Amino acid sequence: MKKVFFPLTIIILVAFGSCKNDNKENLPAADKSAVADTLISLKPEPVDPDPTDSIPAELYGINSSNAKTADLVRLTLKDLYKDDLSKNFIDENSRKFIFFEYDLNEDGKKEIFVGLTGSYFCGSGGCTQLILDDQGNLISTFSVSGYPVIIDINKTNGWKDLFIYSGSKNRIVKFDGKTYPSNPSVLPELKLIPGDGLTRVLNFINEPYPWFKF
Repeated sequence: MKKVFFPLTIIILVAFGSCKNDNKENLPAADKSAVADTLISLKPEPVDPDPTDSIPAELYGINSSNAKTADLVRLTLKDLYKDDLSKNFIDENSRKFIFFEYDLNEDGKKEIFVGLTGSYFCGSGGCTQLILDDQGNLISTFSVSGYPVIIDINKTNGWKDLFIYSGSKNRIVKFDGKTYPSNPSVLPELKLIPGDGLTRVLNFINEPYPWFKF
């Protein structure tokens, strides 16, 4: 009996496992649909990064809504403008920002474009914009700049050229080896219309962007 018992036990267990698998495979379509719906319902709902607007959370792009990046930008802005923040020179409407992540020098690390708003950062000529590295360090500051910023396919010193609207014209902004020039209004004019295929960043007028507070 001992010699027969062990193989028989294995046969029974294999048969039992096979029946269980067959039962799963042979579920009616309605039951499979119910299981799928249950699994979907268990997925966490996306967190809305800007509850002050009517745009659903799932419509925001990951390059403009990553919570970790928003926290990094927030810390940088609080440090850059800490003196004026402490003196309440920056009004509530100016304490908002948008961002867009893009690898400008194709080193595998995304730089961060930051767009600012409000009377503290904007005037009739445009607004202040920043470019940070992936650690939140300041690379460039632009004054009197319009939205959006357009990224060209051409490079200068290993970094993509930018087209920034300033002084009523699109300007060609090139990396000088350390930074981008801070005042686009004095730079050469782009004498053609940028192609539709070029990446446009901080394009909150035409695309859903969440505004974050700092």
